[in-house]
Amino acid sequence: MKNTEIIFGGVSSRELLLLIRQLHASIRAGYDLVQALEIASYQAHGRLRQILTDVQKSVSKGSYLHEALEKHKKYFSPLFLSLIKTGEFSGTLQENLKRLLTIVEKEQRFRQKFRSAMIYPTFVLVAVTLLGLSISIFVLPTLLPLFKSLNVELPLSTKILMWFAEIFKDYGAVIFFGFIGMVAYLLWLSRQSAAKPALHWISLNIPFFGALNRKLILARFGDSLGSLTRSGIPIDASLQILVDVIDNHYYKNAIRSMILSLEKGRTLAYVLDQNPTLFDPIFVKLISLGEVTGSLADVCDNVSDYYNDEVDETMKNISVTLEPTLIIIVGALVLFVALSILGPIYKLTGSIR
Repeated sequence: MKNTEIIFGGVSSRELLLLIRQLHASIRAGYDLVQALEIASYQAHGRLRQILTDVQKSVSKGSYLHEALEKHKKYFSPLFLSLIKTGEFSGTLQENLKRLLTIVEKEQRFRQKFRSAMIYPTFVLVAVTLLGLSISIFVLPTLLPLFKSLNVELPLSTKILMWFAEIFKDYGAVIFFGFIGMVAYLLWLSRQSAAKPALHWISLNIPFFGALNRKLILARFGDSLGSLTRSGIPIDASLQILVDVIDNHYYKNAIRSMILSLEKGRTLAYVLDQNPTLFDPIFVKLISLGEVTGSLADVCDNVSDYYNDEVDETMKNISVTLEPTLIIIVGALVLFVALSILGPIYKLTGSIR
């Protein structure tokens, strides 16, 4: 009886990075493609090992690497597949793997920096939430009858706290499950095509993170366009690939309009300049310089480096701004709760004297 292995999950960005690194190193060391895939398959796990085993069989039977990978295209980006394809046809597979490695490493570094920057804010938000729940569940129910029995005028902060306590006491379960349901609904909604225009508009305009998202998209735009054009892919075909690479509704539409304008004889810089809210003036000027000098691929690399540096600087600014803001918010909440609880007690002791 044939053994079958049930595998769940997909291919993570870290696994993809290791795959590109292994293929590049093996080919540079002189191994042929089948041997390189065998080495990568041996070191892979789970879904990726299954994919690479199938790809290796196809390549050993005479298929191109990109053809074998396209059977599993939901696990690989259009940029990945395009650079592999052009690398095979132009004899520059090793160079294209190196370009892919650079792009994926940049994205991996950004994810790590973003996670590191969000650790402190996430910790504070979770701590504040747990503090609020603890006070609502354990403290307020015992103090509520006491405050109602006091024959003193309660401070406004105490009245507000009592109002929240009453609501939580009567509708706590409804609020809790309603919140869980709302989060689940928003997660479901975020995956629906109809909601993408609104969600992507928010991602581009939300304070702090909107500017970061724009710069990140421009960095990826420059990285991808530079790699594709350097591989010999025409600009219009490169932009068509970028439609699938860039995951933002408004940038996708802008790139589609660029393709139509280029077909009418317009320059890339001209069509970029028609979308000033999406493409910074400096971005347009650098692309224009690349077109005029015939060094578009090199300029795209410089654009990518510039915006990656901008992303790093923006990340630092977000961390510097968020940390004191969150400290002030937490301090204000603690002060509010302290005044609300201690205020009536001070009034009561004052009236006794």
